[in-house]
Amino acid sequence: MATSRYPHLDWRESTKGHWERELDEVEGFYTQIAKTYEGTGRMAFAITGFLSFSVAASDSSSLSETHQLVQLALRSAWIRLRYSHPTIASHVEYDSVNQKWIKSYTACRPESPSDQLEEWLQATFIPITSSVSGLEWCNSDPIAPKCPSLFVITPPREDEDEVRTLRHNLVIRSPHDIIDGIGTLQLLNSLLFYAAEAFNQPETWVPPPPRSECQDLSPPLRVAAAIPPMLTLAQQVRLQSIITRNFSLREGVQVLTLPLKRGSLLPGKHQRIAHEATAVDTARILEACKFLNATVTHVYHAAVAISLRDMQESGQDSRQVRYISYALLNKRSKCAGEYRTSKHAATVYHSVSGDNLSLDLVIPSAAEKITNDQEQPCVKEVGDFYRAQGSPDDLVLAPLFMSMATPHIENPTLAPHEVPIPDPNMSPSVSLSSIGVIDKIIKPQHGPFRVDKPWVTGEELGTGLGVFLGTWNGKLQLSAAYNDAWHIKEEVDAYLNLCQKVVRKGLGLDD
Repeated sequence: MATSRYPHLDWRESTKGHWERELDEVEGFYTQIAKTYEGTGRMAFAITGFLSFSVAASDSSSLSETHQLVQLALRSAWIRLRYSHPTIASHVEYDSVNQKWIKSYTACRPESPSDQLEEWLQATFIPITSSVSGLEWCNSDPIAPKCPSLFVITPPREDEDEVRTLRHNLVIRSPHDIIDGIGTLQLLNSLLFYAAEAFNQPETWVPPPPRSECQDLSPPLRVAAAIPPMLTLAQQVRLQSIITRNFSLREGVQVLTLPLKRGSLLPGKHQRIAHEATAVDTARILEACKFLNATVTHVYHAAVAISLRDMQESGQDSRQVRYISYALLNKRSKCAGEYRTSKHAATVYHSVSGDNLSLDLVIPSAAEKITNDQEQPCVKEVGDFYRAQGSPDDLVLAPLFMSMATPHIENPTLAPHEVPIPDPNMSPSVSLSSIGVIDKIIKPQHGPFRVDKPWVTGEELGTGLGVFLGTWNGKLQLSAAYNDAWHIKEEVDAYLNLCQKVVRKGLGLDD
C-alpha cells in the first residue's frame, strides 16, 4: 500500500485498527459536489448499481426454503466482498483539525470480529420486500447511505405460472467518492460469484485472520496509474491550450441547451428511464457502424447532439448552433498491475475529458425541412474526438480536469442546511456515458443464479440529462437519468425515441 510519490495518499494506520488517507482530485470532486447538495437531503451523483436475478427451487426445497438459502448466500457473499474489497466499508469525512477530507476504514477488531461484522451487516445489508418493481423502487427516492450498502429486493411476482422460480433485485447504493459505475458492476459480478459458491456449498469459506483485509485497501487513481506529481513544461502548455480552447468555444455562437420546466430552485427525485433495442436491430446497428468505421458510442453521441438540435424551436431564418459536451473516460486500462483488474473495483478510476466535444449544427428555418446531411460528418467528428483522448498526457492531466470542476466550499464543517445549494443551471446540456458490453463485466450465469437487466447510474440532481449506452445479452440499451424537478418522463422518453430515430436514419436503417 505504500508509495513514494504520494505519502498523503498512502493508507496509514492512524490508531490501532483505524486506517485513513487523503483523497485525490477525482474523489475530491465527488465528495465536495455531494457536500454542496447535502442540504437538499439527497446525495449528488450517488451511485446506483442494479441487476435482477432468478433462481429455480430444487425439487427437494420449497420456495420459502429457497428464499432463505438465497438470503443467506447473499449475506455470506456481502461479508466475503468486505474482505476482498475492504474499501466498500470505508467512508469519507472531513478532518476539521487538519482541515482536509480523508477516507477512513476501520478493520475488524481481533478481539471481536464477529460483533463488528454484524454491526456493519446491520447497517449495509438491507433485505426489502417491495410492492413495486426494482426500477420503480430505485426511482422512489431511496436513501443514499454514507457507506456502500446492498439492498436485496424481493419484488412482486411477474408470472404466476413460474411457481418454482424466485426473482430478486440487487441494488448497490454508494457515494460516488467510494465507487464509480464500472467498479459497481464489477462488484455485483463478484458478489454473485461468491453467492453462487455459498448457495451450492454453504459454510465452506472461512474469513481470513482479523485485520488482514487492510492490505487490499485501494489507492486513488493518481497512485494506481502512477501519475507524476508535477507537470512537464509541455504538459503545462497543453493544459493552458485546452482551457483557452474550451473557453473560446462558447464565444460568439448559440450553444445548444436542453429545454426544461422552470420554477423549481431545488432538485426533486432522480429518475431513470431506458429503451432497449431488439437483438436483430442491435446486430444491424453494429454492422452499419463498422461500415462507417465508427463505434456505436461515436454514432450515439452524434445522435445525442443532433436530437438536441431537433428539439429546438425553429425561427424565421435558419441559424447555426453548437453542441458542447465531454466524455466520461474509464481509466482502469491505464492503471498498473492489479489496479487495472476487478480486484480493485471499489475505486474511482475514471475522469472527464479535458477537451470539450464541439459540434456545429444548423437549425433550419420553420419553412425548411430537417435533413440528414449532418449525421455522418458528426459521427466522424465525434470519432476523432474520442480517438484523441488516449494520449499519455491526457492521463497525467486527468486529475486536474476534475479539480477544475470541483466546487469551492468555504467551510466544510458547516451543517448541511448552512451550505449554499447551487442555483439550477438554466442552460443545461446532454452528456453520454458509454458503459460498453456489460456481459464482459457481469457473467449472465453464476451457478444457479441467472442474471438479467444490469445497469448503473449516478444520482442526477442537476438540470441536465445524463444518457447511458450499454449492451447486454446482445441488445443495445439507451437510458437516461434526469431530475423530476425540471423534466418529465414523457419528454425524456420522447428524446430517447428521437435519438433512436436519428441513429437509424443516419445509418440508413429506416425500413
